[in-house]
Amino acid sequence: MNEQCVVVGAGPVGLIAALAAARHGLEVTVLEAEAQDRVRPGSRAIGMFAPTVRRFDDVLPGLGKSIAAAGIRIHGYDAYYGERRVFGYRSRRGVLGRLAPSELLGVSLPQAITETHLYDACLAHGVRFRWDTPLTELRTHPDGVDLVLGTGENLCAAYVIGADGARSRVRGGIGATLQGTPDDARFVIVDVAEHPDGSTPRTPGFFQYNCPRLGGRNVMHMPFAGGMRIDLQCLPGDEVEDWSSLDGIRRWTAEVVDPWYGDHVTWVSSYRFHQSVADTYTDPHRRVLLAGEAAHLFAPWGGRGLNSGVFDATDAAAAIAHALRTRDRRRARQSIERVARHRRAWGIRNRDLSSRALRVMRAGDPVTRRMRDGASRLAPVCWPAGAWLANTPLQLAPPPVGLRGLY
Repeated sequence: MNEQCVVVGAGPVGLIAALAAARHGLEVTVLEAEAQDRVRPGSRAIGMFAPTVRRFDDVLPGLGKSIAAAGIRIHGYDAYYGERRVFGYRSRRGVLGRLAPSELLGVSLPQAITETHLYDACLAHGVRFRWDTPLTELRTHPDGVDLVLGTGENLCAAYVIGADGARSRVRGGIGATLQGTPDDARFVIVDVAEHPDGSTPRTPGFFQYNCPRLGGRNVMHMPFAGGMRIDLQCLPGDEVEDWSSLDGIRRWTAEVVDPWYGDHVTWVSSYRFHQSVADTYTDPHRRVLLAGEAAHLFAPWGGRGLNSGVFDATDAAAAIAHALRTRDRRRARQSIERVARHRRAWGIRNRDLSSRALRVMRAGDPVTRRMRDGASRLAPVCWPAGAWLANTPLQLAPPPVGLRGLY
């Protein structure tokens, strides 16, 4: 069976890749190793920034707006150093209290909700899905891609987008490898339910350096539609199992949020800080493009995994559509090569930003500690100093001058 475009992986990156390819007029099949009714534990990738929302709308007008409407609009963020607030941001509201589009920092919602919107859009545009169909082997050649499926079938495709996550079979099939290793720093992620008093959705995002009540550990929280994410950065030598146990979570969350949350935990996970990028995003024959975690692994701080993955996927779909339209093989190859280079350059940039964030968050050297301490002292009288501390975990472009923080 010959396919124009096969997308491997039905997570949000694979779904937007498939939808974008279908919107370019391609026949698209999505292969997913798991069942359609698979359970998706936890909120997972919750942060979606304004450029990503706009990219969804570029693919399908109204899609980004519908996803944004299903989430909580992020319009506030606080940063603390010890017990002192060093930065606060609230976006201005316009007529009828609506958030102006230019002031939308992003939206926050569980990944499963995003996937539902994308999946429904894919079905409406003729994307075919094959669930319970793992990829076992992939080989590329000048005329396309041969895929061996776990069902015992063989599939032939003109082009493939690999969006099959951190353990990508597609990445292995094209001989690409991730460059970089996990850092020793460990983090605990906790999802909690929405507080019945209705305060959770209105709670600003929050990051605290050196929380005295947690022995100098860093902690953050961010609400999302239906709950809140709380992250703790462990210290060297911490027993992560203790901090991620239910008793441990009740103990330390009560120091930073209402103790009610510690009794309403919905998901717990721990992770190490990843800073890895594939050595190539395409194969020697220029028939495959990688996207999302198949191409790179970043820490959750700053939301770079999903947000960059959306751009990987939509750029890959556009390149494949262009390659299929041209009869010139050289131009077809160039289309794939150009996107592979461009997206890998962004992957490296995001990896470096993540590394910079971790260096400041850990402050493992005297120079960085002095920089952090100095910025915290200057923050009440010098807005950029507080903004630098607040932005360190996110590493985002600074807001326009008119959207400055409380200091």
